[in-house]
Formats: sequence, structure tokens, C-alpha cells
Amino acid sequence: MKTDPNKLFRLDNRVIIVTGGSGLIGSEILRQLPMLGAKVIVGVRNTDKFNDQVRSMSFPGDCLEPFCYELDISNHLSVQSFFTKVINDFGKVDVLINNAFPKTKDWSALFEDVKPSSLYKNLCDHAGGYFLCCQETATYMKKQKNGVILNVGSIYGKVGPHFPIYEETSMTSASAYSLIKGGIHTFTKYLATYLAPHNIRVNCISPGGLQDDSYQDPEFINNYKENTPLGRMAEPEDIIGPVIFMISDASKYVTGEILMVDGGWTAW
Repeated sequence: MKTDPNKLFRLDNRVIIVTGGSGLIGSEILRQLPMLGAKVIVGVRNTDKFNDQVRSMSFPGDCLEPFCYELDISNHLSVQSFFTKVINDFGKVDVLINNAFPKTKDWSALFEDVKPSSLYKNLCDHAGGYFLCCQETATYMKKQKNGVILNVGSIYGKVGPHFPIYEETSMTSASAYSLIKGGIHTFTKYLATYLAPHNIRVNCISPGGLQDDSYQDPEFINNYKENTPLGRMAEPEDIIGPVIFMISDASKYVTGEILMVDGGWTAW
């Protein structure tokens, strides 16, 4: 049976879970996926704040607005409760997008100053939270005998930071970040081979730096652009196309891949 190219990227009636929806990538995912027919369920800690965010968005009349359930990915009981509620309300889960980014207040401390308690919490909350969400959703996808898991990695899961871009700025690259994202990259490959017999695909998209003028030092932004082949930082809409590709039938023979979406940063 031939695939209709007009439907390759459609997500009609697919139940898609997104962890973390308030950041630049998460907000764009929530804005775009409903317009492709998806039923999007967002898991966040602060549901009131998220619902205010959704009310500020605009959706065509035939689109379902994202649903919001409380979720703390660092707490296994919260993860179990969240997925149970999704299954009870929607009957299935077709896609999981692991996008949450929990971090401690001292996340940006210099490598020499990172406290063990902070390191362990960031590892458990971020990488551990991804693990728990994958574990829980896989139990349902295995029963369905299909599903897609998409983890969000980073260029710093593949290469080391180019520290000169941070010089003479107040910014740095958090030392735990590479440890976490590198682990997510390899964990993606592990899950892809482990879950393949159940017709579950597991991939990862790894964005380069997204420009955010609300907190990024202008000097850092300029330095980053000068060190990127395409000469600019990413914008949220640069990420959404690869996300749609990875979770739709357009990539139905793709699993275990780390897709770099970085303007050529890792190609140098």
C-alpha cells in the first residue's frame, strides 16, 4: 500500500504527551501540533501558569486546545498518576515528547563549585525524569504494539562547549548539562533497540542554542552566531519541523537516531 504524501506529516487523532510546555521549544510544540490534528496533553508542575499560557495562544476553530495535567517527572508516583489519568481519559498514548527541563537554582555554578547534592538532584530530576516517563509510557505502548518516543537532547550531548563564546559575559555552560544530555543520547539508542520488537520507535532531537534576549548576554549571542555555519542562533520554528518529522509517519523507518538541529554547529 502506497503512502499518501499529503498525510505523511499529519497527526490526526494521535494522543501526544509533552512534558514541559512553557519554554521556547515546548510553547512552539503546543502551538503547532494541534493544527495537524493531534490531541496534545501537557504535563507540568504548575497547571495554573500553563493554562494562562494556553489562553494567550490562538488556535483555529477545528483544533483541540492542549490539555494540561499536573506532572512532576522527578517523582515516580506523579509520573504513574499522570499516565494513568491520560489512559483513563484518552484510552491510549501514541507519542511521548520528553521536553521538561527541571533544574536547581544553582544550576549555573562553575564546575569547581557544584555541590554533590545539587549534582545528584539535577541528574535524578532531569535524566531520571526522562527515564521514568519512558518507562511508564512504554508499558502502554507495548500493549498497543506501537508508539513513538522523542527525547530532547542537545549539541552538548555530542560535543563539548566552546567556552570562548562565554568569555566576558555572565554566562557559562552548566557542567551537569553535558553529563545529562550525553546520557539521554545513549539512552535513546538503548531504548530504540530494546523496544523495537514492540514496534516502538525512539529517537532524539538535539537543538543548538535558541536565541532568548530575555536572559542571554548580547556578547554571547554575537559570539554564538559567529561560530555557527548558518550565522545565527535557532528560533523555535526551526525545531518544530524536525519534531513533526520524527513523530509522524514520515519517519516510520527511523529509530535510534540523534538528529542535530544546530545550524551546522557540530559540523565544524
